[in-house]
Amino acid sequence: MITLSRGATYPLPIRAVEGATANFLTDSGNLLQIGMPNLVRTEVRSIRQDPMKAGIVLDGPLILWVFQFETIIFDAPFDARVIPTEARRLPNIENERQRLGIDVHLVDTASNVLRGLRHVTLSPGLTRRFLIAVQDQLADPRSTASYLTRSNTIPITRLPALAQVERCGA
Repeated sequence: MITLSRGATYPLPIRAVEGATANFLTDSGNLLQIGMPNLVRTEVRSIRQDPMKAGIVLDGPLILWVFQFETIIFDAPFDARVIPTEARRLPNIENERQRLGIDVHLVDTASNVLRGLRHVTLSPGLTRRFLIAVQDQLADPRSTASYLTRSNTIPITRLPALAQVERCGA
């Protein structure tokens, strides 16, 4: 068991020195890690308190998550195929109101200190779209490399509109 505490050293490995990583659908839950070096107070406040919006861009086998906190925007490619089968957890949608919960960890990567923690839920519609896209992705043998290269040419400020981001619940 790992204890997380804001202001303490972050005990988990973090892949993105600057940016977001969507570690979703694993046996340890759904974790959005946001790494930013030398965080300033306004960035911490925005990610901890401002409404979070999320959406996905689907292109071939690529699922590109887009997260927005007021003016701060992150993108995070997601590929369920890289999660070991025994660690992958795909929830069953039993009704039209189910929401996927996500834990958000904000880490100052210059100091490896946890600066923010929050839990949000996706809308039922986005939850459903994401889980359907994951099923399609799992059945698609194509690499995401060329699709990711293409998505990297899109200005980050255009991504929220392309992903049709919507407000997440608290």
